[in-house]
Amino acid sequence: MIEQTVRLIYSLLLNKAYADLASLTGGVRLSARDIEECITEYGCELVAYPKNIQLDVVGISGSSPKEWSVVAPIYTAEEGISDLSIELSLTESGEAILKSELDNIRVR
Repeated sequence: MIEQTVRLIYSLLLNKAYADLASLTGGVRLSARDIEECITEYGCELVAYPKNIQLDVVGISGSSPKEWSVVAPIYTAEEGISDLSIELSLTESGEAILKSELDNIRVR
C-alpha cells in the first residue's frame, strides 16, 4: 500500500498534474502552485521511477489508524536519483491508496 501510494503521487508529479496532486493530498501544506514552484525552481526534468525504489519509511508508534512518515526520492533525466525528495504523511484508510499529505518537496 505504501509503495503503491507513493508511485501514484509521483506519477502525478511526473505528469505535472499539480492540481490533481494537491487535491489527492488535501493541499494542506503545499498548494498546486507551491508544488509547481518547487519542481520548476529545481530546474531538472523528472523521469519515471525505476522498477525498484528505495523509500525511507518510519511508522508512527501508537497511531490509530496506522500512520507512516515517508521520504521518497525524485529521479531526473540529468541526475538519475536526485537530491530532491518528497516527504509524505500516509494514513491507513481501508483503501488501496492511503490517505496522503504532501509535507514537503526539498533538497536533502
